[in-house]
Amino acid sequence: MTILTVSQLNRYIAAKLKEDQKLRGIFLKGEISNFKNAGHLYFTLKDGESLIKAVMFRSSADNLKFMPENGQSVVVMGSVSVFERDGVYQVYVTDMIPDGAGSVQAEFEKLKKELAAEGIFDSAHKKAIPDFPKRVGVVTSEKGAALQDMINIMSRRYPLAEMYIYPSLVQGADAPASLCRALSIADCDDCDVIIIGRGGGSYEDLSAFNDRQLAYYIYHLNTPVISAVGHETDFTIADFAADMRAPTPSAAAELAVPDISEIRKAIDSLESRAANSFELLTGRLQSRISNLSERLQKMSPEMVLERRTSELELKIKRLEYSFRNLTEKKETELCSRISRLEVLNPLEVLNRGYAAVYRNNNDIVTNISEIQTGDSIRIDFSDGSAYASVTKTELK
Repeated sequence: MTILTVSQLNRYIAAKLKEDQKLRGIFLKGEISNFKNAGHLYFTLKDGESLIKAVMFRSSADNLKFMPENGQSVVVMGSVSVFERDGVYQVYVTDMIPDGAGSVQAEFEKLKKELAAEGIFDSAHKKAIPDFPKRVGVVTSEKGAALQDMINIMSRRYPLAEMYIYPSLVQGADAPASLCRALSIADCDDCDVIIIGRGGGSYEDLSAFNDRQLAYYIYHLNTPVISAVGHETDFTIADFAADMRAPTPSAAAELAVPDISEIRKAIDSLESRAANSFELLTGRLQSRISNLSERLQKMSPEMVLERRTSELELKIKRLEYSFRNLTEKKETELCSRISRLEVLNPLEVLNRGYAAVYRNNNDIVTNISEIQTGDSIRIDFSDGSAYASVTKTELK
């Protein structure tokens, strides 16, 4: 026998309820009682025979278009689960509408859920809206004020685009088929983008755009579609199936075409940037050309010859200077040696009163022992020579 704790039992029951798909995304009708607004909404739903607790968290409650009250009959959408701490099951509400619109809203949510399961709303299938359309198709009532608003906006914002109007019913039982026919014609007319929509109205007035067949048509079109139905707070099946939703027809016209004044500003900015870039580039090129011209001029034969001539003249001057310095140095050295030689010159000695004696063989006589009595000798003076015969020698 397995013994469970209370927590384990409550957790098991909660898991079982979560596994039951029939208890997820249900629509439940009842009267509100014990209503408490604490950011999260806590209340009880009851009918004539039973009741169930309910909670709507702040993230969902902030999207409500009305404030629930005690005694009010409503239709809620949510899932059933267990509040494990207290061991009670309750409805976790994600959306709520007054009971008056309950059946219509329930059908809307059902169709929305089915189409979503078929992939009709998948973002991967969405086509991009062209930036600069040439042909803009508009599927709407030709008598509605919304059409005139779109004409005024597109002609002012982007007069380059051609606007083609495909009149259609936008209200009533025949409106869905009329919208589908107009979309088909616009898709075959090579439009770049198609706007489908109408002005504001009651929930019933907008019901033509909650049609399954219309959603299929929008999904299979080759041309991107912008849906613009009613006011900003209105959502239709066509909005989810379209490639882009606009909150109003006027907003759709603004989304479909660019603002030509902004384009002109962008072009002016690009022109200014291009001019500045061209001026900067031109300046850089001129500077580079000047540098290259200077380098080329320095390398020209005339400049090379002039430079080489200057270098040669400088070398000649240096050579002349060096030669002059060398000559002067040699002259100085020569003068010094001449002076030294003059000091040693025998003739200078003779000029001071001395004489040089030579024998007949022209050998100079340096001492008395080299001559004898009877030798012939020559005596050189500074101004001439005398010839004599030795008659006597005498040692000191």
